[in-house]
Amino acid sequence: MWAEVVRERSAFNSLQRVIITAFAILGMIAFLNGAFRSVKPSAAVVNPPAVQPH
Repeated sequence: MWAEVVRERSAFNSLQRVIITAFAILGMIAFLNGAFRSVKPSAAVVNPPAVQPH
């Protein structure tokens, strides 16, 4: 009886740890995605000035 309770508690703790880790990873992905989208490259880098021939 006691071993079954301990086994169920261990399984629940493992499942809880997996779920928390998955949400943490998803949160990091969402945060980094938003951080990289907010950084816009400057126009000088995207469209370098044309070189005028002499």
